[in-house]
Amino acid sequence: MANPILKIKRGSGAPVSLETGELAMDLLNKSLFIGTDTGVLAIGGEHVFAKKSYVDSAVSTEQAAREAADTTLTTNLNNEITRATAAEGVNAAAILAEETARIAAVSAEETARIAGDSALDAKITTEKNRVDAILDAADADKDSFAEIVTLINSIDTENDTAFAGYVISNDAALAQEVTDRQSGDTALGLRIDDVESGAMDLDTRVTEAEADIVTNATAISTEEAARIAAVSAESTARSTADTTLQSNIDDEATARATADTSLSNRIAAIETVSPSSRLDAVEADVADHESRISALETQIDGGTY
Repeated sequence: MANPILKIKRGSGAPVSLETGELAMDLLNKSLFIGTDTGVLAIGGEHVFAKKSYVDSAVSTEQAAREAADTTLTTNLNNEITRATAAEGVNAAAILAEETARIAAVSAEETARIAGDSALDAKITTEKNRVDAILDAADADKDSFAEIVTLINSIDTENDTAFAGYVISNDAALAQEVTDRQSGDTALGLRIDDVESGAMDLDTRVTEAEADIVTNATAISTEEAARIAAVSAESTARSTADTTLQSNIDDEATARATADTSLSNRIAAIETVSPSSRLDAVEADVADHESRISALETQIDGGTY
């Protein structure tokens, strides 16, 4: 008789319960289960363990995503550094231009003031000489400074008025220049404060970008470690399942070999008896075997769940 086809329990979805050592096949998810003392245990199949190709694909996809993210982050950081460097160059040029303009303005003002002082000294000298000439030419003998002043006022009122007007005008121009310089210094201080504030903002943005790089690197490292651990766990689980399945196959082969030996011994014992006895025994044995085969076939087909 040909070897019988062994059919284990089968159904759609994981079995709820199995006898200890009993096998069952989930046809829907292509998974193999075995009953244990503690319950149903999944020992193989696509639904239970991920295929190596699937794991490799998942790891490859994750790696590609992480590399693309790293490239994008690096590009963004380089763009920010380029922009910040250009902005710093523009700010530095603006500060230098403003500083140069202020220095030139102060130098021009200093030159103008020196020239004004020289002109004023010349005019004072001229007026002094005129006063001396007036005193030298006066008929009266002037014995007091009050009399000299009265004489000068009576003789050269026009020039005194012009000189006083020049002094007043010069003082007003000097006061206006001082005011203008103070306003210019205040404006320059405000512009320098704006430039320094922009530089501080730029430093803050660079610091935040560097922190993002560190955070992403840590996340990538953590994800890589998790993927490696998952692959290792999958490999260990598959190896354990293969060992369990091979042990079950070996046990089944041993049981079948023992049964074959017992059957051979029984046939040899039958051959030692007389033909009639052998015939009777064979007929009885055939009937017994038919009964056992019928029962065995019922047990071999595990049925469904």
